Amino acid sequence: MIHTPAFRMAGMERLFSSSALRALPRLAGHRALVEATAIIAVALILAALLDPLIRPPYWLALGMAIAALGIALLCAARLRLLQFAPEVLAGDVILPRPSRVGGDVKLLLPLQFSNDGGADGIIQWMALRLTREGDPASSVLLSPVAEIDMQRFIQAKRRLDDESSLEPFTAFALEGKRAIAKFVLFDRAEGRRAEPLRLMPGRYAFELFIKSTATRSHKLECTFEHAVTGKHLEDLASDLAVYLIDYKITLPSTRRELAGMEWLPRASARMPN
Repeated sequence: MIHTPAFRMAGMERLFSSSALRALPRLAGHRALVEATAIIAVALILAALLDPLIRPPYWLALGMAIAALGIALLCAARLRLLQFAPEVLAGDVILPRPSRVGGDVKLLLPLQFSNDGGADGIIQWMALRLTREGDPASSVLLSPVAEIDMQRFIQAKRRLDDESSLEPFTAFALEGKRAIAKFVLFDRAEGRRAEPLRLMPGRYAFELFIKSTATRSHKLECTFEHAVTGKHLEDLASDLAVYLIDYKITLPSTRRELAGMEWLPRASARMPN
């Protein structure tokens, strides 16, 4: 079944019209009110305990000052004003046309990086683990080798060449409350010493790991799955680009929908389910 943009937009409307999403702001506001009231009460009790040490009426001013400080810290924590909180939206995979017949298979992932916090940070490192049919022995670790200019990639008829690849993928800064999209090309982490990546029919699990200044070690940011069929491999061997599209209507995919669809294949191209 081919899902058109209109079908996906209808799914978005159903998502945002759900009663659960409409109730979220009310629940958040009620919880914030309860927490603010608790902070004021604790502050006044603390000020009353300190009353013997401070001449009245200064204890009331002290209590309100402590309460104001607590509320300010609560708001900062709630809004993540002092945090770097990166998120990655992923789920779609492109198998580009190899630069030569019989060339190595590489994976091109459209990724959207967003920072839910207010502080700036750096995405330092990332990796993609590919596992076939849940077998750990089949796991392959891929690393980012380049960032692709999608306009040049499409002009080159979805074939990898020197002009469509930008500088090698490196660490990049992500500002607070901002989001950026990148099209990252992944290849075997071992480089030339390893055997070329070969795909076989089956169901593959994709695990994307991110290392940033917000964490001390790498973090599993997202997982998704795709089925690779014999038809996909035939198209790839016939020098055709293959698209593995995640059509699940979820909040992350809805946010990806709003980010743009320029990279999607045209209506005349084959779009596997």
